[in-house]
Amino acid sequence: MNKISIDNIDTLHDIIDHINIGITVLDGYNHVVFWNQFMVKHSGISASDLVGRNIFDIFTYLPRQWLELKLKSVRLIKNYSFVSWTQKPYLFRFHHNRMISGENIEYMHQDCTFIPVHNSDTGETCVCIAIHDMTDVVASQQKIMEINDINKTLEHMTNHDALTAIYNREYVEKQIEYEFSKAKRYGSLFSLILFDIDKFKIVNDSFGHLAGDEVLKNTSLTIKSQLRSSDVFGRYGGEEFLMLLPETNLENTAFLAQRIRQSIERMTTVYNNTEIKITISLGVVQFRPDIKNYLQIVHEADIALYHSKQNGRNAVTQYKITGCNLLC
Repeated sequence: MNKISIDNIDTLHDIIDHINIGITVLDGYNHVVFWNQFMVKHSGISASDLVGRNIFDIFTYLPRQWLELKLKSVRLIKNYSFVSWTQKPYLFRFHHNRMISGENIEYMHQDCTFIPVHNSDTGETCVCIAIHDMTDVVASQQKIMEINDINKTLEHMTNHDALTAIYNREYVEKQIEYEFSKAKRYGSLFSLILFDIDKFKIVNDSFGHLAGDEVLKNTSLTIKSQLRSSDVFGRYGGEEFLMLLPETNLENTAFLAQRIRQSIERMTTVYNNTEIKITISLGVVQFRPDIKNYLQIVHEADIALYHSKQNGRNAVTQYKITGCNLLC
């Protein structure tokens, strides 16, 4: 392979002047030795007006204490240093020339490379600062973040109930189906609690549907605070709710159901200066290998719930293979 050598210093300067990277060189006293056309274009100051002058006298906004320490370190260690725009958005306050609408990018974002350069004439170590315009990258990343935020919002809207902000029926059923398949394959354990608000129609008829909405929201908040992060809690119908409890047996689930029942019994919802009290009825069921599909286990929880209703409400019933057994 033939080697190409460039001995003409003017040719080198011409190349450096036309690359799309900012190049400036500072001597040991931080005086400008070189200032290429990129820097001229974005600063609006010609090289002839800068060369020989102290960089801090011209750009008074520069972080002097930090930058002097950075330059001193490069000269002393004689090794390059890099500063990303993620650490410091920009060094020189240059306006970018990108057509970016709606973005909060006032100045050109820059990656800065500090390179020690030996001056053979004086024997001193100068520092070359290379400025890379990262504005397009920043704008693209912001756009990606916006899209991700939109996607998260859409996902939240898809999976959550608009009124109570807990999961909706579709999401809960998907999670039950997933947990059911896992239990069938790996022998894991899970339980369900299905409950609804007793005589909720009377609440709506007596206080209005907006009051009923407040009761639903308050019920959701009261129960959610008692659950683990791994539990899945959702609104299953109008006043019907369902909880999926991974790795939880029937005994512990029934205990939690009783605690939830008691907390709702103590709960008071205030609407238009009126105190509203409610109770709930609950059905509890645990996964068994003989259950055919996830719909069956939901159906068994519904049977247990119906048993609670039939036996005076404000109660917890657990489903067993031999039937339903009321828990006191």
